[in-house]
Amino acid sequence: MEEAAQAQQPDYATLRRPGPQETVLCHVPLRAADAARSAKNIARWNSYLPAACVRTMVRMGWDYTT
Repeated sequence: MEEAAQAQQPDYATLRRPGPQETVLCHVPLRAADAARSAKNIARWNSYLPAACVRTMVRMGWDYTT
C-alpha cells in the first residue's frame, strides 16, 4: 500500500523582510543615566564582541536596557 503525502509549501508571498527604504525605529536614551549606561555597555562589549554584533545590539536598544 502506497500513500501519497503532500507537504504543505510555505506561502512566500506573505514572508518578507524590511527593505532599505523602510525606517527602523529605535529608542534614543533620554536621561543622562541612560546615556552613561549605554556608553559603558558599548565599551565593554567592544572589548570582546565583533563590531557588527555590537552595532546590532545597539540598534536593538540593548545598550541602555541591559
